[in-house]
Amino acid sequence: MDAGEQRAMLKEVQQADFVVVELTLYTNTHPNDEDGLEQWRLAIKEASRARKAYEKRYGPLSLHSIPSEQAIEMGWRWNQAPWPWQM
Repeated sequence: MDAGEQRAMLKEVQQADFVVVELTLYTNTHPNDEDGLEQWRLAIKEASRARKAYEKRYGPLSLHSIPSEQAIEMGWRWNQAPWPWQM
């Protein structure tokens, strides 16, 4: 496994999640802004894509994630280091 590539993919997930949070806050205060709502919808799709790509390659990021085939094959255990945020 390339730790640099894994860090880059995790950063992409974190950035996409940040955008979703920010747009969620914006749309909460601007519920009639159709452009903002469309950006929010696209951001959710992008965050999901980034998360799925990461999890397919490196395993689940949270308990809410459905384990990928690779994670199942690897025998993923949450108590085994390194945890995703330790990369």
